[in-house]
Amino acid sequence: MKQTPVMIVGMVSVLWIGGAFPVLAQEFAVDWFTLDGGGGMLSTSTSYNLGGTIAQPDAGVMSGARFAVSGGFWPGAGDGCAGTERVAKASCKDRNGDNQLKVILAGGHEGDSFTVTLTDGSTKSGTLNQRGKGKAKFNNRPPGDAALATAQWGCGAVNEKNYSCP
Repeated sequence: MKQTPVMIVGMVSVLWIGGAFPVLAQEFAVDWFTLDGGGGMLSTSTSYNLGGTIAQPDAGVMSGARFAVSGGFWPGAGDGCAGTERVAKASCKDRNGDNQLKVILAGGHEGDSFTVTLTDGSTKSGTLNQRGKGKAKFNNRPPGDAALATAQWGCGAVNEKNYSCP
């Protein structure tokens, strides 16, 4: 059977159109990628842009208005949240006439960062030790101070505990 150019063009057109429908039904796409040891990072939400680089030294949680992406080597497989992060204790004691609030964190992964924020906006940050614990001290708290200490870990976990000072 001899194939004419019209038949070949017709068959190619059918294949091209038939293959285009599944692509048109997709909502998101990865238009390009790179495999290298350095580069930049881009994360936006309105136009769904996301850029990244394998082995980037500042891998972590990247987020926009509605999405969050964990970056790095196998995110969530050991370096993500443990699921047991908690404020173990928030106690305020008189230390030589000044109130000191001590917030103890537990249940995290070694090396994870944390920030403790009080209701009045005061913050302290740090890094969890080899046992997954951290401590934030707030000195000179006013007498009768009673509020909420909220901890947020670098992995994204959040927990809080009430405290009151004498």
